[in-house]
Amino acid sequence: MVLIVLVQLNVQAQDKQVYLSLNQAIDSAMLYNDALHQAALGARVAKEESLGANAVFMPQVGLSYSAYFTNNPLNAFGFALQEQSVTTGDFDPSKLNNPGFNKDFAAQVEVTQPLFNLDAVYLRSSARDYYQMQEWSHKRAQEYLTFQVKKAYLEINLAYQNRSVIGKSLETADAFLKRAEDMYEQGLIQKADLLEAKVFESKMKTDFQTAKSNIANVSDQLSFLMGKKLGDIYQVDTLRFSAESVKGLNLSYRTDILAYQAGLSAAKNKLQADKMSLIPRINAFGNYQFNDAKLFRFNSDSYFAGIRLSWKIFSGTQDWHKIKASRLERDKMVSRLNETKSQAEVEYKKNIRQLSDLNYEMKQAESMVEQAEEALTIQTDRYAQGLSSTSDLLRVQTQLAQTRLMREMVYFKKDLTIAYLAFINSSND
Repeated sequence: MVLIVLVQLNVQAQDKQVYLSLNQAIDSAMLYNDALHQAALGARVAKEESLGANAVFMPQVGLSYSAYFTNNPLNAFGFALQEQSVTTGDFDPSKLNNPGFNKDFAAQVEVTQPLFNLDAVYLRSSARDYYQMQEWSHKRAQEYLTFQVKKAYLEINLAYQNRSVIGKSLETADAFLKRAEDMYEQGLIQKADLLEAKVFESKMKTDFQTAKSNIANVSDQLSFLMGKKLGDIYQVDTLRFSAESVKGLNLSYRTDILAYQAGLSAAKNKLQADKMSLIPRINAFGNYQFNDAKLFRFNSDSYFAGIRLSWKIFSGTQDWHKIKASRLERDKMVSRLNETKSQAEVEYKKNIRQLSDLNYEMKQAESMVEQAEEALTIQTDRYAQGLSSTSDLLRVQTQLAQTRLMREMVYFKKDLTIAYLAFINSSND
């Protein structure tokens, strides 16, 4: 028993009330949300790969130092030539045929300069497009996270409204139970009626505790989105989004559409790169080296330079299948782009119709709450006069609580629909 009390006190100590505005929640999510951080890293990786693709125009330089040992006649004579140390005695047939142990130490600088590589040029363009795709995807992730934060914020507000509604019902249930106990002591009602009042009051207490837990649950969800530790209970503003802010659907500048367009461009450039890999390449090359028979001595130097035209004539069917695969990737990206546009139109029209339906539901919900409140007043008066049973009064009270909860749910659904329409319409303004 002591352990249970300590656990409860510990939980209460961890849960603290914190005021949070919607803008604060969104700003925190933009800074600390893990999923958004991963999207940003993906964009940074694509940027570095794009910058790395600039190597198509840049020379490549390498430095090496090698040690060679041989008794091979041809290589031994070659060492002497590279070291520029050949003498007439080196042409002695016996020495040529049996050179013995020879060594050569070579320091070399190698340079390669691309001149004409069309496939690399298209690959560079593809890398740039892919980076742009990741940038747009990151912005779309920010927009979706903003919608998620709005949704969680509205859910917290709904949880508070539900707790308020149930709290009022609990107050009514407590007052009615007290009255029922007095009437039972006076012999005006049966014990069964008193028991019904107690059951109703117990149910309201249970519902009220559940409503409090829901506030903690949705607060934890919002903390998760904001990248904060769990346990805080947020106090939020009561928000009402205006339907007048809803705009017509325009997909021209929506960030996910722009991302798919950039991805399509990347796929097209990749296909062109695969095709261009079939044509000749031209590259310049050169090296400058020092050779000596002793370690770390550089007495003889030489250079070697040239231009190479290379053409890969046949490599099995690898290149052709690679081109076909790239063409299929391009077609898949076209299909994704068209699907995204069509899905956006479907979602927009669906939510516009839903918004219209919710406006009607709001009027109906307000009317139902007024009627339920009036019915409870009438039923309470009839009960006081002994003209109504306990069951009838409890039924009306339950009906009032349900209609109030339904009204809050309608408000929540309307605000969420407006927020979702804003997400559907969000663009790179």
